Amino acid sequence: MCGGYVGKKAGLCDTCLTTLPRTEQAVLRENMTETALADVKHLDRAAAFLFFEKDHPIQGLVHRMKYADQPMIAYQLGRQAAMEFQYADFFDSIDVIVPMPLHKNRLRERGYNQSEYIARGISDVTNIPVDTTHVERIKDTPKQALQEGKARQENVAGAFAVNHPEQMYHMHILVVDDLITTGETMKACLHAMQTIRGATFSVFALCKAR
Repeated sequence: MCGGYVGKKAGLCDTCLTTLPRTEQAVLRENMTETALADVKHLDRAAAFLFFEKDHPIQGLVHRMKYADQPMIAYQLGRQAAMEFQYADFFDSIDVIVPMPLHKNRLRERGYNQSEYIARGISDVTNIPVDTTHVERIKDTPKQALQEGKARQENVAGAFAVNHPEQMYHMHILVVDDLITTGETMKACLHAMQTIRGATFSVFALCKAR
């Protein structure tokens, strides 16, 4: 975020790590991330690690993570979040981590799924397995950032599907995303996952827009 050189593999220097705009939501129930998903069935908890604000250094960081072929930023921030959220017992009872899937066209274009890198960072700290096979994005929808109001909800309606939901029956599933704005994409994904009988859901977002 500061523009200093940290080498090819490192994502953030120690100074930038300490100045990240943390939400402290791991210990706050009914926080703004959880409230955005309040109408989701079987939701146990939800929290974001950082606040996202335009014209703040975090905006450039997220942009590089998603569009500038720097997925290790996502991995490092996932690890950092997991180390901090563990102290709040946020990951207790989670059976599996599911990163928000990208449509195959978007994945081919970008070359990686930044949410999977976040999930891998969390997994390396918590030892909770990551699953990328059961939930898929079946509609190549326009970017949510280009939509407004009700169009956001309509844009992602029916965009997700679950393969072999019986293999995840009665699991506590943590769904991981890079950025939650209004929550419509996450709600669409969780709606599709309601076919997983007896499942409980929790949500982790790297960033939440204010």
